[in-house]
Amino acid sequence: MQNILRMASESANLNSKEQKVLIFRIKCIIYDISKLILFVTFFAVIHRLSSFIFAFLIFYPIRQISGGLHFKHYISCLAFSFVYMVFVVIVLAPLTLDFAVVVPILAVCAAVVYAIGPVRPPSRPALNKQEFAEQRKKALSIVCYEAVLVVLFFDSDLASVGYWTIILHSLQLVMAYFIKKGGERNA
Repeated sequence: MQNILRMASESANLNSKEQKVLIFRIKCIIYDISKLILFVTFFAVIHRLSSFIFAFLIFYPIRQISGGLHFKHYISCLAFSFVYMVFVVIVLAPLTLDFAVVVPILAVCAAVVYAIGPVRPPSRPALNKQEFAEQRKKALSIVCYEAVLVVLFFDSDLASVGYWTIILHSLQLVMAYFIKKGGERNA
């Protein structure tokens, strides 16, 4: 693995900082793909693959833009992500909420994601004010779009997976904000 990363950074003729960024991004891609393979396998075996895929399709875009809790090691990240997805797909999905409850909760979640995000890992440089504002707007747009999808398909079996994914992401974003003591604003 290290040889592949070294060859990639050397062949691209990058300076030290650019090499570190490239290595960081390659590792992130490899780690995310490996987690996805493990999760797809697990949820396929327990016959919950469609619920997992729907949760993942909602979770991933929000996570990429707004951030959240970050861990220093792959195993701790894998464990947290696994528990998160199991909680959404197996534990919470059967707990359905009334439409009149879900709509205001999703509106609050959208406001939370906008107000708090993005919360990036300490290993990444802080965003400037313009980038920060753009990320917040993108995150709000994504959450609103996903909330509309959940509302439009509220009668489907996957609706509860959708709103629980958004709710849990908002809660972990709040936790990340307080752990980072102010999120990006104090970076």
